[in-house]
Amino acid sequence: METEIKYWLRKILKDNIEDHSVNILGNPEKDDGYLSDILFVNLTPNSNNEGKTYELVLKCNKTSQAFRETTPIKEAFKSEMFIYNKVIPEFTKFQAGKGIRDYVQIIVLENLKISGYVLWDKKHPFTRKHIDLVVEEYAKFHSLSIALQINDPQKFKELSDCLGDTLNEFVKANNLGVLFGRAVLEIHDLLKGDLDEDTLSTWKILYEKAHFILEDMVDKNEALTVILHASCWCNNFMFKYASGENLLPIRVSMLDWQMSRTSSPILDLSYFIFSHISSEDIQHMSDILNVYYEKLKLHSSQLGADLHDFYPKQQFLDDWRKYVKFGALYSSLVYKLCATEKDEVIDVADTSDSGKNFTEAFAYEVKNKAAFKNRAKHVVKYMVENQLI
Repeated sequence: METEIKYWLRKILKDNIEDHSVNILGNPEKDDGYLSDILFVNLTPNSNNEGKTYELVLKCNKTSQAFRETTPIKEAFKSEMFIYNKVIPEFTKFQAGKGIRDYVQIIVLENLKISGYVLWDKKHPFTRKHIDLVVEEYAKFHSLSIALQINDPQKFKELSDCLGDTLNEFVKANNLGVLFGRAVLEIHDLLKGDLDEDTLSTWKILYEKAHFILEDMVDKNEALTVILHASCWCNNFMFKYASGENLLPIRVSMLDWQMSRTSSPILDLSYFIFSHISSEDIQHMSDILNVYYEKLKLHSSQLGADLHDFYPKQQFLDDWRKYVKFGALYSSLVYKLCATEKDEVIDVADTSDSGKNFTEAFAYEVKNKAAFKNRAKHVVKYMVENQLI
């Protein structure tokens, strides 16, 4: 393994690493990366070498042949590399490289844990401070697309065309409508007795619309289009906190850009908010949406783009009502993942090797049903009460 890692890193790092030792610090928890394998690696110079020390995270595609053949994982890695290398060139990440065999993709990243960034415990909803911080970061990221469309529309088109649509390829290759629809039905059944029948019947319509939401609604976006993060659940955010304040986040880093595509910014916004919001904070949704729009307007203005005519607030609110179904659908599966115990997680590559479809990796019954339904209950009520389904 050490020889193989050195081979990969020689093709990526510009420094001479021949006289370095490789220290594999271990893997993250099994459910930290469903589509990829993660290694934490330190490269340290030997005692007689004054070279640089590297503290890295290696994101590798799974070695399962069946998984590679049944999922567009190669395209997913290309999308993520494109985001790092072209769309967000200011991110100080190492360049992506190719490994020994032609089916291996490696993305080498800075180990943010060394800089004090940590993951949030997925078992708990985010605090309002976390919600606002990420919403502001999405506004900042989306404003780059807006400014580019206004100031250099051809360049934006080039980036959009090169980015492709790995998410849509996953949807079609693995029939993800079944996967997310199944999560909607699980929530429907879990909440029997907790919510009235009319509410549950309305929620169930989301199951019937799953394929339309994932394909036609998203592909035929007629409003504002931006480059999306599109991987908006808690394992893809790392937070840095104020000294001595473990509940006061001051910075956030967004990870995993494999599903990036172009569509309405509401897809990122609704997917993120619904996946992590508490029953208390959802009562202040209008304030959260206002935080996003005001920051979007501010950052766009700083980049020379005026939202007054290009994307007025009423259009934003109309788009929220139209595209919010996407976030409700996606977060339905996130609630299940957040309630899943370590011993319940199934490796998607193992599922593929056994001849089953990718979606079958998630066809298990969680032990902690209370946690599952408690994450979903207030979102179901919000969607129905605001006539968003």
